[in-house]
Amino acid sequence: MSKSSKNDLLEIFAYVAIVVSAIAWLLIGLNNHIEAIKFSGKLIGGLQLVATVLTFIVVAVVAYGFTKGKSTTVKVIYWVIVIVFLVCVVFGSII
Repeated sequence: MSKSSKNDLLEIFAYVAIVVSAIAWLLIGLNNHIEAIKFSGKLIGGLQLVATVLTFIVVAVVAYGFTKGKSTTVKVIYWVIVIVFLVCVVFGSII
């Protein structure tokens, strides 16, 4: 994948993440303040999950670029954090 196409993909992920996150927060606000409107908790949770995962992907790819040329310790910390995040998302989604 060329650097330009990777950047385009990151930009798309970032854009979709911010749009989905804004929609989720709007629905949460409407849920909390308007009694007649009640959105499903699963809908809002799903939107938040999508926004979180897309945001994490963007941040993880950028952070990976930071680790290039750094010590092994920095790289190990990076991969541990990525794995911890993925495990938490998977188990959090199941529960």
